[in-house]
Amino acid sequence: MVTHILKLIKAQFRSNSWVLAELLVVFVVLWFMADYFLMQGIQMNRPIGFKLDNVYQAVVSIRPAESPSFIRYEEGSEEPLHNFERIIERIERHPDVEVVGVSYYSLPYTHSNMGDGIRRDSTHLDVRSMLVSPGYLQVFGIRSATGESSEELGKKLPDMLNMTDMAISAGIAEELFGRTDVIGAELYGYGDSIPRHVVAVTEQLRNDEYDLIHQNTLFTRLDLPLFQRKMGESDFTRIQVTFRTRPGISSPDYGQQFLKEMKRQLTAGNYWVSDVVSYRDIRADFLANSKETNNRKLFSALGVFFLVNVFLAVIGTFWFRVNRRRSELGLRMAVGSTRSGIQTLMIGEGVVLLTLAALPALLVCANLVWMDLLSATVMPAGTLRFFVVSLITWATLALTIILATWYPSRKASHLEPAEALHYE
Repeated sequence: MVTHILKLIKAQFRSNSWVLAELLVVFVVLWFMADYFLMQGIQMNRPIGFKLDNVYQAVVSIRPAESPSFIRYEEGSEEPLHNFERIIERIERHPDVEVVGVSYYSLPYTHSNMGDGIRRDSTHLDVRSMLVSPGYLQVFGIRSATGESSEELGKKLPDMLNMTDMAISAGIAEELFGRTDVIGAELYGYGDSIPRHVVAVTEQLRNDEYDLIHQNTLFTRLDLPLFQRKMGESDFTRIQVTFRTRPGISSPDYGQQFLKEMKRQLTAGNYWVSDVVSYRDIRADFLANSKETNNRKLFSALGVFFLVNVFLAVIGTFWFRVNRRRSELGLRMAVGSTRSGIQTLMIGEGVVLLTLAALPALLVCANLVWMDLLSATVMPAGTLRFFVVSLITWATLALTIILATWYPSRKASHLEPAEALHYE
């Protein structure tokens, strides 16, 4: 069958050359689109490292200084710190709450974060710095690189984690040591002469599904008394309070129910909890308003538009080819070809044409890969990636050609023998 189809293509080379040129161009363009969406799919489905089920953020606000009920404390007073801690303690005592965590510019799905740098010998690495309480790891279900649960990891940190100790993500350990079993290793901050000790290695973390920058994370303990000595009362509103509820407690409107139930208790001094938001909603809002999401929607719309046009172009081309060859098909039927044989011949010819066009198209794609025109942030542009993208592209176009050829070939195969002889 294939040999016979190749002879037919050769006999009609002049008309087939235009089809081959069209398929070559379409293949190259579709190849790049397939590569983009494959990399996006891989990136979006990689683990984030944060578990968001049953997680809520309590937004702490402060009364305006102009308010009649604003309480003015003496300079250096620790009462603002105690008021903030009271709110945390009251959330912790709620029967639905499993654990509470506090952090400073250290939440996922946010554009607010702190950068830092660490070094080992002459190797320097830029990292995302997170100031957190041990409970933070349990709130977000952050596990160790060795598979320890967030609860086991959280139990280790209160006694070990201080300003000279730190926990690092697996990416940092891999880049600086080539392995993750580096407990007790020493690292230096930029400009530091005193080493800091690694007390834990967490799994790899990302700020969000699109994040390719803040994948290396360094944890140090958030010391609220030290924070109070360096910052003012209003700065406590920058501290992020999150908590995890017990399984089976959460509901779509649980945050507002919690806030309504605890409204009076969640007020202390000048502080009050103004909102309780599900972290699932925070994630959805962040991704919906992300520039990457908008870009992805745009490329998806362009991709659908392109595929529709490819389908229409291919179906138009092959419809014309089938109708132009009705006399040939009629003669084949007259000398005994079956209806299914006619249909298989036309579909097979389209697939063989695609395969012939794919060979030079793949050479073009391979040269463009060699010229480093593909992004390697998600996956290196290697042989496996090239093969998978090529297979996806070929399969997509083959399916398009089969669908485009099926109806006209089916219609042609249902010609009556007398009508077929009339065409010849």
